[in-house]
Amino acid sequence: MEVPARVDIAGERSARPVGLLGTRELPLIAVVAAFLVAVLLGVGIGYATADRGTGLGGTAAADVPVPELSPAQRPAPWTANRVPGAANQMLVTAEPDPAALRLALQWAVADQLKAANSASKVTAQNVTVVKNMLYFGAVEGVDAAHDVYWAIGRIEVGGTATPTADTYVWRRVGAAPWTIVSHGPGACGNNNVPAGMLAVFGGPPQPCGA
Repeated sequence: MEVPARVDIAGERSARPVGLLGTRELPLIAVVAAFLVAVLLGVGIGYATADRGTGLGGTAAADVPVPELSPAQRPAPWTANRVPGAANQMLVTAEPDPAALRLALQWAVADQLKAANSASKVTAQNVTVVKNMLYFGAVEGVDAAHDVYWAIGRIEVGGTATPTADTYVWRRVGAAPWTIVSHGPGACGNNNVPAGMLAVFGGPPQPCGA
């Protein structure tokens, strides 16, 4: 009785001509290698061009407020006897650094002017808060984080062919950066400034009518 011979698959494969191995398997290897290279290249390009934020909720670095807009301020005198909604007139000269407070207001104005005109070269140093034309106060909140600080002043902008002068109203909530509420004719009107704040100033202060 004849037993059929086994087929040695491994031996059969090893016995194939070298030329046949090259024509059948090398193209497959080349395709796989090209695919891997393409994947790695795509990952590298994606990483290089990705819009990576600063870690602050994905906010770009250019959108992060500069420290100059958030100067140190003295502890609120009403902390021990807080009356939410009460308005208080304050002295700029009583702040830890009055110059830093003025710089914050100037910086906010310069940022606004540059946002309105990308070609503008105005800096905070070109903006001046007119002396004796700055009124400062705050409306008490339920805690320090909700105290709202207000500033009303007259500014002048140099460094341009046509210097400008304008009335500005700024606001700061707690320790947040100073921001601009309004400016120009009628800056103090249209409920831009709380009535209680205007009352402690003795009515709309001088810059409001300038």
